[in-house]
Amino acid sequence: MRGSNQKILLMAMVVVAAVATARGGELGGFVTWSNNYYQTWGHQPLVINKTSELHLTLDHNSGTGFESLSLYGSGSFNVKIKAPETKSTGIITSFYLFSRSSRHDELCFQILGSNGPPYLLNTNMYLFGEGGKEQRFRLWFDPTKDYHSYRFLWNPNQLVFYVDDIPIRVYSKNPAAYYPMGQTMFIMGSVKNVSIMDPKQMPYIAKFQATKIEGCKTMFMDMDKKCTNPSFWWNRKQLNSTERKLYIKARNMYLDYDYCSDRKRYRQMPQECRSYS
Repeated sequence: MRGSNQKILLMAMVVVAAVATARGGELGGFVTWSNNYYQTWGHQPLVINKTSELHLTLDHNSGTGFESLSLYGSGSFNVKIKAPETKSTGIITSFYLFSRSSRHDELCFQILGSNGPPYLLNTNMYLFGEGGKEQRFRLWFDPTKDYHSYRFLWNPNQLVFYVDDIPIRVYSKNPAAYYPMGQTMFIMGSVKNVSIMDPKQMPYIAKFQATKIEGCKTMFMDMDKKCTNPSFWWNRKQLNSTERKLYIKARNMYLDYDYCSDRKRYRQMPQECRSYS
């Protein structure tokens, strides 16, 4: 599907997703950064009006990173991001969940710098220390022009990556493959560079808005059974029929790369690929 028909379909997708979220009441309002996060490296972030908006700076000296004050064992984790406008493709704005261990688990969104459309969003997972599980998407919007929502749903049964409330990646629990439910994770974000930057464009500013954190707080490496309790709405959450249709359409239209299909990289399909819905 191309041209105007494609744009019309995406507009419909966004509207339907927004209505579904409003009915479910799953995403709360904004929260202040200082009550929930702290700077971990790089430049001092700029907090706008001491509220929910955070500006991260990248220049020739350093980028910037932040981390949540609390650890979580399950939840729905959402931020809104406006990526820096740049022609340097090595500039990466990231939002991720991360466990601190020698064999860590990680879920990651990475907005990649671009010379122009299509803008690419890379998603990745580390499962018990093993990465290289990228799925990359062509974004249907310009992530530098406005804020857009990026969200992880993490519960005992599935992991879901959402963009503007549209599910784009779903990893389900499978007895034959590792599922990341044994390690607690921090919420993290950053802007960094992995290539040569144009000095005329610096500094680059990545803007984040922090929304209400809906997650089960716990202690380091203590996966308390309370975090799998179905009393938390996110632990009961499964894709409904509308979300399933949005998921299939988004992947059919915008999936740019899937490691599960890369036979040059993996001669045999990785075992966990059977866990994707």
